[in-house]
Amino acid sequence: MRCTRCGWPTDEARTLSTHHTSEGWVRYRLCVCGAVSIQHLELDDTGVSEQGVHATAGSES
Repeated sequence: MRCTRCGWPTDEARTLSTHHTSEGWVRYRLCVCGAVSIQHLELDDTGVSEQGVHATAGSES
């Protein structure tokens, strides 16, 4: 997946934190452009699947 703000690959963004939830994990990542993405990760039969990425506001340039 890519940052919705600048298009940078989200797998190259810095992980800020990961938290366990009742439905899997929530991971917060910081893109090089300053946007923070929130990923919802779930376990399935093949491993971890990414259920969605939501960008939040970052620093304005």
